[in-house]
Amino acid sequence: MPTSSDGAVTILWNEGTVGEWAALLARVPRSTLPQCFAYAGAMGRTHGFVPRLGLIRRDEAPIGVVQLLERRTLRLFHQRQIHRGPLWLDGVEPDMATQEAVFRLLRRACPDNPLNRASLLPELAAGSEAEAMLRRCGFRRFGPGYRTVWLDLSRGEDELRAAMARDWRQRLKGAEKAGLVIDLDWEAKNLPWLMKQEHEQAQTKQFRPMTGALAVRIRNGLLKGGGKGDGVLMAAALEDRSNKANPAASALFCIHGGSATYQIGWSSESGRKSGAMRLVLWRAALALKARGVGWLDLGGINPDSAPGVTEFKLGTGGQAVESTGLYR
Repeated sequence: MPTSSDGAVTILWNEGTVGEWAALLARVPRSTLPQCFAYAGAMGRTHGFVPRLGLIRRDEAPIGVVQLLERRTLRLFHQRQIHRGPLWLDGVEPDMATQEAVFRLLRRACPDNPLNRASLLPELAAGSEAEAMLRRCGFRRFGPGYRTVWLDLSRGEDELRAAMARDWRQRLKGAEKAGLVIDLDWEAKNLPWLMKQEHEQAQTKQFRPMTGALAVRIRNGLLKGGGKGDGVLMAAALEDRSNKANPAASALFCIHGGSATYQIGWSSESGRKSGAMRLVLWRAALALKARGVGWLDLGGINPDSAPGVTEFKLGTGGQAVESTGLYR
């Protein structure tokens, strides 16, 4: 895909190395999992998507990055998606006129017509101004935005605890007194087991889980082929130190650049009673913080379909955000 431009704003597609692009992504304070290259590689091997890596420039200076995934079927039909991007370097969000120029270029890169289907879930805060801008660029909204909670790990441990909801903090104290042992696995060796639990709880709670193949490939990509600092953490709360095969709670965290995403979480019945998942999340957050991760994306909330999960994540004291919508 050639360079595209709109006045002083340009997007350079697939120029430079993956390592150079990953280094730019690491400059994004709150990077997102679907915009990291390990995710693109996993989507390629699982669903046949090919990544296009875009460097966004204004007056030839880099200001952002965007990853587009493309798939061709029957030689004629194209699917293209940009989910949770573009992202801005160094936390500097450009003015709306510059963002509009970027989204006009993305509209050209992702046409939507009978032979081309686009899916854009922009990392753009919900609001009438953003919606109007995307309409001017030719995008049509067809679904809700993404809602999640961001936890700022740059704060001190005491400040993080103080920001928690009172009940959350009290249940965490209870879990800390329950004699649970936390196991931190920086290679997520037991991920196939966790994915089995994830699929079983998805059937019970009626939600659509990530496939095991995709999760394992994301893990492998983050460990072997991701950018500097990328990786995974699988944390588990053990009722018996000698029995790692049956934890009370377990969770997977994906590390991408300077951020991480809480991707999968599971608790046993005894774990739910003891508050084990609170201890897992807390100790994992401290471990990620010690590794240099600045922000933890708690992985999505939905007050209507998953009120319990939403309350759990909001109780951490993180910042709730909502993106503008899903567009084509």
